[in-house]
Amino acid sequence: MEESGNDITVISPLLLKQNTMKWFSRDAYPIGNNSEVVYPGTVDFKGVSLLMTLFTTFFQLVRWNREHKKEPRAVVFYNYRLETALPAILFKLLYRVPLIVEYEDGIYAVTETNKHYKKLSVAVEKFANKLLDGAVLVTSVLKKRVSTDNYTVVRGGTVHPSRLKPVREVDLGTDERPFRMVYSGRLDYDRGIEILLDALPYVNTGRKLELDITGYGPLEDKLKQFIQSHQNPQIKITFHGFLDDHDYAQLMETADLFVNTQREKISFSECSFPSKVVEYIKYGKLVLTSGVSDINVINQNMFVTYDNDDPKELAAGLNEILAHPQQYSAYPVRAMEWLVSDCAHEVVAGKLDKVLRRAISGKPEASVYSESAPAE
Repeated sequence: MEESGNDITVISPLLLKQNTMKWFSRDAYPIGNNSEVVYPGTVDFKGVSLLMTLFTTFFQLVRWNREHKKEPRAVVFYNYRLETALPAILFKLLYRVPLIVEYEDGIYAVTETNKHYKKLSVAVEKFANKLLDGAVLVTSVLKKRVSTDNYTVVRGGTVHPSRLKPVREVDLGTDERPFRMVYSGRLDYDRGIEILLDALPYVNTGRKLELDITGYGPLEDKLKQFIQSHQNPQIKITFHGFLDDHDYAQLMETADLFVNTQREKISFSECSFPSKVVEYIKYGKLVLTSGVSDINVINQNMFVTYDNDDPKELAAGLNEILAHPQQYSAYPVRAMEWLVSDCAHEVVAGKLDKVLRRAISGKPEASVYSESAPAE
């Protein structure tokens, strides 16, 4: 947002849960060219921390408004977390400053969220929806949850094209060497590691396969048990756990195929985009992915996909790659072209600036996002 000439104040509430009874004073430090990050004061005391954080965050908004009252301005709040959403909503009601939500990883869909917190968050979302002047969404699927037409879609963050290495058509090798696959990510239900494991018995193993898995999470023990009981000599499975940056990069560079199994048939799919796919694209290798989120919207012969979180369909996609590797050699090139056109730093800056300026002006211009042109 700075790239379009905006000054940013990031107000970052701390919701503490250690119950140490300690008071944490307000703190601030500069960031970027002419922006700052502010941590409102709070206390680490169960039952009080949230209330104190709500008060100090709102007070910080009032202070920010007083300092910039002669300038065009807007408040962007992250998700519908209570400590960010409630102060922003109250501020909108009292000061009529435009309100924009940056919406991803919806609280309503995160299984690990406390059920009472989740219910409150959903109620806040319903109330706030009619107050929104704009929205930044991580996937176009989320449009159904916001009432404003002033929105854009930013998938998986941003990239600097000058820092990306050139991508060429890939050589997936022949039966003379093993085919190397990598799964990297959290080992939990939502990310679907079990789908990959369940698919292995259906994979054609005329060519030897090597599957490298990195990450951690609640399904780590189940993964280790699977590897111990695995008996197919044509498929070698190695679990690396957490790797340092050097070893991780080396592993990724030697892969033929990256696998993303994030589930599409759960609520979390509609409020997230697999940032892991963006990371995979940067390495210039072929990607096999579920149809999660916007994958099927953006996919123009860039990825090999499977649907319905079905292990047999995943295996069918892998079998097709193994049978006709040359058919997919140009996929990584097209994936990189999409990444630059949709996620380049200056492209995302333009998207955000359009939403911001339309929210501040209140003019009913054309939507920033178009279903027919997802890379706008």
